[in-house]
Amino acid sequence: MIRQKKKLGHLLIFAILTFLPACTGCQPAPEPVIEASPGWLESIPKDQTYYYAVGISGPTPRVADAWDQAIRRARAELGRVIISHVTSKDTIISTSNGKYVTQIVKILSDSELNYTEVIERWADKSGLYGPPGHFYVLVRMEKVRAESVLRSIK
Repeated sequence: MIRQKKKLGHLLIFAILTFLPACTGCQPAPEPVIEASPGWLESIPKDQTYYYAVGISGPTPRVADAWDQAIRRARAELGRVIISHVTSKDTIISTSNGKYVTQIVKILSDSELNYTEVIERWADKSGLYGPPGHFYVLVRMEKVRAESVLRSIK
């Protein structure tokens, strides 16, 4: 009986020592470190299909909050980009009422309603592009969808 308990104890120790190091590999991998700033910070993409915008956030106590803030700011900027583009074309918006424009920016930056998507994100931990610890996000929205939303709220 004592011999069986010793064997069981040794087996338990062996199992713990075998599986414990394997579990440390189960933790999420850290974000990849990118040495250079992404090209979209210098030149925001332009194409026939999408509108693009960049959002930025400074350091926050929680990294997830910084990413969320950068995404919200990018979506708000995307709304302004869309307004600016369609106003310059003078095809949809023919008013300069500040409240109206603010409402449109809010509607266009709503990710659930209007299908904006985060394409890339980058954390500038060492200050390669701007101040250290800032977070950058690139978002986009289909031009057809954006113009459709604008027509529906006019």
